[in-house]
Amino acid sequence: MNIVGIIAEYNPFHRGHAWHLAEARRRTDAAYTVVVMSGNYVQRGAPAMFDKYSRARAALKNGADLILELPPCVSTGSAEYFAAGAVGLLTATGIVTDLCFGSECGDLDRLLKPAHILAQEPEAFRQYLKEALRLGMSWPKARAWALGRYDRTIPQETLEHPNDLLALEYLKALERSHSPVRPHTVRRIGAHYHEARLCPEQTAAASGIRKALLQSQGIFTPELLVQLPSPEVYEAYRGKTPITEDAFSLLLLERLWRHPSVSLDAFFGVTKELSGRIRRHQEHFSSFSQFTDLLKTRNLTRTAVSRGLLHIMLNIRNDQPAGVFRVLGFRKNAEPLLKELTKQGTFSLVTSPSDEVLPEDWLYADRLYESVRALLHGQPYENEHRRKLLVL
Repeated sequence: MNIVGIIAEYNPFHRGHAWHLAEARRRTDAAYTVVVMSGNYVQRGAPAMFDKYSRARAALKNGADLILELPPCVSTGSAEYFAAGAVGLLTATGIVTDLCFGSECGDLDRLLKPAHILAQEPEAFRQYLKEALRLGMSWPKARAWALGRYDRTIPQETLEHPNDLLALEYLKALERSHSPVRPHTVRRIGAHYHEARLCPEQTAAASGIRKALLQSQGIFTPELLVQLPSPEVYEAYRGKTPITEDAFSLLLLERLWRHPSVSLDAFFGVTKELSGRIRRHQEHFSSFSQFTDLLKTRNLTRTAVSRGLLHIMLNIRNDQPAGVFRVLGFRKNAEPLLKELTKQGTFSLVTSPSDEVLPEDWLYADRLYESVRALLHGQPYENEHRRKLLVL
């Protein structure tokens, strides 16, 4: 029996995601689809615009059978760390046979060669990478330059497009971990990853939908609604101020001033360079996003800075993800899947939060998110411990 795994954020779940779920099942002839999904914080180093349960519900209504949550340190890690953690979680299930991910090129053969180089890191490649870093290139540009110098047959566009680059990380993680999970890729449909304009005839990118919601101040316009397969799951967000990192600004500032003379490089993803810049510019803080822009440099990308600040705010010091399968929801017809996961999986199955099972930083991150959401939207606080398991 084939079971296909998908790694996702679904922030929010849109038409392209629904197509991907259906295409992944079709291409792998899968009986079930397991999604490992980011929780309330996402890989670009920011809170999700929509809470994890709303996003999980949308996925379950549109083809997913089981949603497992990625630990916060994985969901907010670098592309390499995010991919390794997500692939590791899927492999640890013992039941997922295939992994299907989107890419701009849609060609697995084109991706396998550069992924193999990244996984093995031959000496010549490492020397090119060191040279690029010495020249002052950022890490992503340095790695792409080194790959192109090491093997000039690799198409340059494969090293530039966001989803192709993430696909390389998935393939690298599969190879390095000797995972038996089989990879598949589908060509990403619709708008470009960074396309902000919404067109009813074209599937929008998640970033474009988020930008449109910011511009409309939370109003779900007809142009937005057509992009969402299950818009009813976001009913609580209609007309409400969209959640961004700036809603967490005072929380971050309080954390930065709590220990003003202590180095911050003990936090996950915070380098000595970033720690020094934070301390030197701390008095110029006015918001989360403004401070992120202030701190970025040629060598420190905006996303890397945002991740570091988020980890400081959430007090994430440990880069070792919790060894649990945290279930966010499942479809009733997938109950046999849960039984097999319990039998064959490496980790414990967690269907409700417990202080004895989930680490404190995970629970704290969710409490913080729900507290900010309740205050921002003027609604009651949702206690994680009182939530019923999402079953459709």
